[in-house]
Amino acid sequence: MSYKYQICGFNLLSEVRLPILKEVDFEKPDLEIILKDNIQIPHKTIEILEGGNILFKDLHHNIFKITYQKIYISINDNKYSEAANSVLGVPLGYLLQNNDFQVLHGSAVTKNDLGFSFIGKSGIGKSSIAISLINKGFKLLTEDLCVVKDMHIHNFSDWVKSDEINLVETLKPIERIYLKKDSRQRSLYKLENRYINNKKTKLKAIYFLDSNKKRNILKVSPSDAFKYLFTYAYRKSDADEDSLKKLTKISEQADCFTYYRDVEKPIEDNSRFIFDHIMESI
Repeated sequence: MSYKYQICGFNLLSEVRLPILKEVDFEKPDLEIILKDNIQIPHKTIEILEGGNILFKDLHHNIFKITYQKIYISINDNKYSEAANSVLGVPLGYLLQNNDFQVLHGSAVTKNDLGFSFIGKSGIGKSSIAISLINKGFKLLTEDLCVVKDMHIHNFSDWVKSDEINLVETLKPIERIYLKKDSRQRSLYKLENRYINNKKTKLKAIYFLDSNKKRNILKVSPSDAFKYLFTYAYRKSDADEDSLKKLTKISEQADCFTYYRDVEKPIEDNSRFIFDHIMESI
């Protein structure tokens, strides 16, 4: 059995059900996800092969091979649902990166048809700040994978990854998928459509998240912004010329800031600070 989805304008045909993506009907796929036995096991979590294909092993020992138009999955011990959840990260990120997008590790929200992205390491608060801003009237654009093309961020899912405390009492999600072996005990939550921006949106600003004992937002030069972007960008090598050009364009055309959040203050205080900064800019 096959399932049909659309992601960032591409028709995706998948042999694995992917509840996080939007179902559509079409005749011809642009991209495919195919079940395949005996995929080469990577030497590390992510391995770039000669020729540009990528191997990835998730926490459940499912193996993925990502080419330019296909993701092959070797399922370990019938862990289909775990593999489906893993697709949202590295496999889809590299598949979109292979199809002329620049993918960043981050979340994004919209206000007044402008996109605001939060980039940084895992656990720094990207999703928490995005969720808090949604509570203040913003809409979710993307979560975990910030997919950029021609200075626009693309939406591809109505789901966010969060712990229960940050989300359930405020946004009241309509569906939940438990994530096994998640280090922060998070789940995937589907939000109501009124909280989602379903169209691509012009990238206005990027906030690189960091922590400090004193809260502050500082403007970042294009050269420093490039360094931050380079750290959190999907790319095949440090000399990936195509990706370097895209990152340069983003660093020069978007407003870039470093946001030092106060680690001793609750997320609501920190999100109010960034909310005020964004509202001043629009």
